[in-house]
Amino acid sequence: MPNPHYQRVLEQDQALPTPVRWLSRAMSSWWTIGVLGILIAVYVAAAYLPIGGRYVWQWRMFDTTRHAILTWWPLLIAAWLLAAVIVWSAMRRLPWRIDNLGAFVAVLGLAIILISQSWAFRSQSIGVAAVPITKPTAGDQIDVFSLPPPLTTYGDTHDRVLVIMARGSAPIAIPLDELPRWNDASGDAMPTLALHDNSKLAPVIGYSTRITTKAYLAEGTLHETEDGAQAAKPTPDDERDLTALPYPANALLALEITTDLDEGGTSSTTIWLPFEPEATDALAPKRFFPVKGLGSVGLSFRPASKRLQFALWLQADASRDVGWIFASDRDADGRLLEPKKFSLLETLNEPAQYRAATEDNRVEVFDIQWTNMPDRLAASHYGIEIRSRASNLFILAGLITFVFGVILDRVASWLPRKRRTASPGP
Repeated sequence: MPNPHYQRVLEQDQALPTPVRWLSRAMSSWWTIGVLGILIAVYVAAAYLPIGGRYVWQWRMFDTTRHAILTWWPLLIAAWLLAAVIVWSAMRRLPWRIDNLGAFVAVLGLAIILISQSWAFRSQSIGVAAVPITKPTAGDQIDVFSLPPPLTTYGDTHDRVLVIMARGSAPIAIPLDELPRWNDASGDAMPTLALHDNSKLAPVIGYSTRITTKAYLAEGTLHETEDGAQAAKPTPDDERDLTALPYPANALLALEITTDLDEGGTSSTTIWLPFEPEATDALAPKRFFPVKGLGSVGLSFRPASKRLQFALWLQADASRDVGWIFASDRDADGRLLEPKKFSLLETLNEPAQYRAATEDNRVEVFDIQWTNMPDRLAASHYGIEIRSRASNLFILAGLITFVFGVILDRVASWLPRKRRTASPGP
């Protein structure tokens, strides 16, 4: 049974047009709040907890990344709708009295948390950078300007590219957006990507060469046969651990390069490429393959490289188990400015999440998290996941508002309330 105040509100709704009345009641229904809340909670949990050996974003029907799942527009709309429903329900169900101020404040805090957290997913910038761990010099000083500039790039774990060098050209990166990510594909299930149609590559290789994708293994091994040809072997499904990395580190991609020969006829070459997650600070491929009619062709299957807005280095002292980050912004011309020194707020455990703070304990907006990189990465480097969360302050404001509202509501419940009594009859 609704409380007397809400009962009067429902009676007043009878004067509204029928569609408006139904919408208003649906927006203030406990069922609406419960269904939306459960759907959002289950959806977000499925993005972080594996089900049957895979995350929901690794299933064949999605085959995407966690970031794409958490930034999907239906989730954003559901979170904003739930925030609106909570606020509207409070306005309709709670009498506008001073003793209900705490409940209104708590509801406002919940709405701020929902909106800011859903927007925080969209504001993250996530990538993997290879950062050297250096020994401290005298006085714990380090000359950051002497460190190699390639560390200003990082591999975007969401986007993959094929880098091609042919006929003396500069490295050309071709996006592989339609390529499967977590599921094997070949034959009719394999999207036919006409890489030779790329506007940057076509003038280099000419129109007599065609480069297409032939097969993809989300996890497999590559070896040579007795005649020197490449052979790929998929890892059995029950032996795959796709929850260990944020990307398929042991993936294999098969390319088919077909060229029209001058003397007539065609020549077809199939090349298997392993995924190279560490190849983000060097644009030129390290593998070159002889292709009849095209010559030596450099190929690399890797994450897309992106430029950070700051240079990043890490210095750790294992004896004291502490660490520092030296971050340097760049000016309009790309020159490094005076670096800032940040101390890690937690001990160096793997995996663990860190936030960097300045010497005056001011916390910066980016977090750093160790990631397990493949063994092929040099032992002196570690993978770091960089997250930029512009909405952290709003999430904190929502938490403070919610807690303050709960405390205020609790205090109001302890105060004596004036009760109206009926006047005695004559």
